[in-house]
Amino acid sequence: MPQDNFQQLLLSAESEAVQRFLSLLHRSWPRLQVPMSDGQALQSLASRLMGRFPQLTPQLFVDLSQFMPFMAVSDIMRVPPALLANESVLAALRRHSTHMKLVQKSAFAKLLLQAQLLGDVPTWRPGFLRTIQPLLPHLPLRRFVQLTPQQIQGLADGWQEVRLGLAQGRHVAHSLINVSRGAGEEQVHRLGALACYLSPEELQVLAPLRDPLGPVEQSLLACAANGVLSQHGRVAYALADLLRSAGLAAVGPQELRAWRGIVPELGVRFLQRLSATQVRALLPELQAAHLTPAQASVLLTQAVRTENVTEGVVSSLCPLLPGLGPESLQAIPTPTLVQACECLATALPLLSAPQKAALLQRLSREQQARSIWPDCLLPFVPLKLLHLDAATLLGQSGRFWELPWSQQQAQFLWRKVEAVTNVSQETIRALGTLAAGMGCASLQQFSRRADFLGVLRVLYACPSRLPGSLRRCVWEEIRSRPGLSGEELVWLGPRFLMDLPAKLVDKLPNDSVRLILDYVSSHPQSLLMLPPHRRAALAHRALRLLRAPAETEIPGEVLDLLGPLLGFLGQEAAAHVQPESLLLRLEELQGACLAEGFAEELGRLLLTERVLGPPQCWSLLDVQQLGRLVFLLPVESVRLIPREVRSRDTLEQLLQSQREWEQSEPGRLCQPPGAQGRVRSRKEALVAWLVRSSPVGAQDPVPSCADMRATYPAAWSVAQISSMAPSHFEGCLDLISQDPALSPEQLRAALGKAKQLFGTAQPLQPVHVLQLGLLATQLSEQELHELELSNWGALSVLGVLEGWTARQMRAVVSSFLRQSGMSVQGLALPELAALGHLLCGLRADEMRLLNSREFSQAAPFVGSLRLGCSERQLETLAELLTSRLAFGPVSSWGPEIFTEIGTLAGGFQPSPAAGLHQRPGLSRDPPAARAAQRRAEPSSGQCPVRGGGRPGWQGQE
Repeated sequence: MPQDNFQQLLLSAESEAVQRFLSLLHRSWPRLQVPMSDGQALQSLASRLMGRFPQLTPQLFVDLSQFMPFMAVSDIMRVPPALLANESVLAALRRHSTHMKLVQKSAFAKLLLQAQLLGDVPTWRPGFLRTIQPLLPHLPLRRFVQLTPQQIQGLADGWQEVRLGLAQGRHVAHSLINVSRGAGEEQVHRLGALACYLSPEELQVLAPLRDPLGPVEQSLLACAANGVLSQHGRVAYALADLLRSAGLAAVGPQELRAWRGIVPELGVRFLQRLSATQVRALLPELQAAHLTPAQASVLLTQAVRTENVTEGVVSSLCPLLPGLGPESLQAIPTPTLVQACECLATALPLLSAPQKAALLQRLSREQQARSIWPDCLLPFVPLKLLHLDAATLLGQSGRFWELPWSQQQAQFLWRKVEAVTNVSQETIRALGTLAAGMGCASLQQFSRRADFLGVLRVLYACPSRLPGSLRRCVWEEIRSRPGLSGEELVWLGPRFLMDLPAKLVDKLPNDSVRLILDYVSSHPQSLLMLPPHRRAALAHRALRLLRAPAETEIPGEVLDLLGPLLGFLGQEAAAHVQPESLLLRLEELQGACLAEGFAEELGRLLLTERVLGPPQCWSLLDVQQLGRLVFLLPVESVRLIPREVRSRDTLEQLLQSQREWEQSEPGRLCQPPGAQGRVRSRKEALVAWLVRSSPVGAQDPVPSCADMRATYPAAWSVAQISSMAPSHFEGCLDLISQDPALSPEQLRAALGKAKQLFGTAQPLQPVHVLQLGLLATQLSEQELHELELSNWGALSVLGVLEGWTARQMRAVVSSFLRQSGMSVQGLALPELAALGHLLCGLRADEMRLLNSREFSQAAPFVGSLRLGCSERQLETLAELLTSRLAFGPVSSWGPEIFTEIGTLAGGFQPSPAAGLHQRPGLSRDPPAARAAQRRAEPSSGQCPVRGGGRPGWQGQE
């Protein structure tokens, strides 16, 4: 039903009728088969139904309870806290809690703290606690630790069923130990999975690890398998040390399967000793994300040697695909690969560009129908191999609806569809993600139709985000039309509203701002796709809506309603945040993207008396609450944190928290310029007591692997890395080889240790090079000449790395050509993708000999790199792409080809590209692309500016 019609129905119906409708809906819900995938529509429905009843009763809340997993934070905050003292309300809350998002659980947990009838946390009754136990982990840490040992013991069985944070889990474990009796080992055994929250020091005192089959050790192994234990933490390292000492021949399949969470920590040498039976038992239990490429390569090579790879077997090999090489790929029959998408899809994001290229070439050459690609591989298919026709796209639109096409694929295929059919709203809706390939000319055609706003609404409802060029065209069309009403803005949806220029955000009606707030609370990453100035504009407009004019400080309720927009308030607005309200929201801030100005002001506020006070007075709880926010403090303040609080265990927690944030998708998208440098200086201040000797002139300590895991490799000097015991260095080699913060001197020191480990009597083997990671960039020309580089697999290990000198690149390329017996002309798609950064090791005259057809297929892989080639080399590569066998003359190119070749467009000189400015939106200055040297959204789809816009509605983004 259209939303406006439903809203009118709700407003015109009598309250009693709506209540009866709600009750009927609640009772019928299990039979209604509501599509839960449409969360936005269900959130909107829940909001409208709740808005109909300003005063919720327990019965109304229960009748609405099926909507809990879809409620916006603003709707949850409208629930009267007193309702949570009602048993039926609590039962409904517990029943639906498993389907709620974290932000919803956190909002309900805050309501519990506001309910005066419930009293303070230490007074909560056992029955009440059992009902709300799924929400307890979402209480602010400051309130969670108020749970008494008696309260925690009363919930003992239920703790195994909830996922706790490290500080919460430790509070529960300590409380249970404090109220129990018996020897330390017996106490830890009774903890079960909660033993995983104890520190290595506590385990050493209470229950030292001795027997892989012991009850405590089995609990820890189960935690490692479930992801509760940090894979690179000190407890995991101690467990791995224990398992390595076991007699491997006597370890049965079932016991080995229990080790699955620790396998990545056991190292390559251990995996090489596994028998074929043991490998077979282990394969179904492994996860691709946890293995290093070297480990995956060793296991995959062993598996394909002993197995006849059928469709049933290949599913167990999928976690090992990050180790795919020429030999293992050859062992998998083509029909099996074609049918293996169910498992391939999970491994593909972890594959390197050369591995994807080799898969594509294998299927392209050996399939009879080249247009038939496995669906999971389609988003990686280069334009030169993408032979889908419009009839297939239209006839099987359901199959392609959510496929994550690349921008250039969408542009390329859209043109095919447009050439054979009259595109309508329904066509756009049916094509799903492919609609992002629409060009400006098509949009301008739609703008002349009466249903243009309907077309926009369908476009913005597509599963993928519209590319920048199309968003700019949408805005140009909107500018040239009469003003949109508030109802139309809301109707177009939050994604459209968030794409409006910053100048317009300030003029948005309140209903539109509320819609954006509800949307970003459940889709926080959508904000990270916007430019910083637009995020700031949205944050300030939302604050203006939520903050009462008379308020001198921004209270906690407003911070909750702002949600992820809070982090984009400027320094001036952040200074008005009520300091005390931060104490109950530190966990949310740890998971939020914080703009530089807000982060700086937050660091200052945390040190005020109304929040945590001077750092020299902080307790362990204060630091645990902060987590990664400790890296926002001034360096001097970090140094003042008491030494007894900055134990090895605390260092490990804080640094792990920061590392997990940086490696998460929001963390990667959020990094502001210079953030790494600021964090590094605070890390150094935090770990200085452990890394550097105190007395002047004393020798710095030699790190153990446990010390390095409690800190990070780059914290230790060249001399300290060189002095590490071989066994400790081997235990930390995977961490060291992947630390991008290591200086060239530290890399060289680590390389020297690694070569001692592998033995210097013979050249490094391919598996050794895989283990070296970033250390390989410090190999000498002679050592690079001696490497075994006979195929694309060995070459790709080096090609993915940056930071080579011209002489090193030349050494690798010439060695590969010599050992493989290939000529420059014979290099095909896998080899060109495998060369990667090393492509610059070919001289310009050699580059001219490359097969232009193969190079055009490799363009999306090579064009995604920042190549360190000379200008002449870049020009040569660009010329190859204009060959008849590649993409042909530049004058015939569409925007999809410029997107496909990425940074390779930087090789065009003004003369061959002189005609480009004739095409709408293409830059007159191709060398600018060379300067940028990055794969960015092209401007090739921009519309020419059209007149008719109203003053004040024109803004450049």
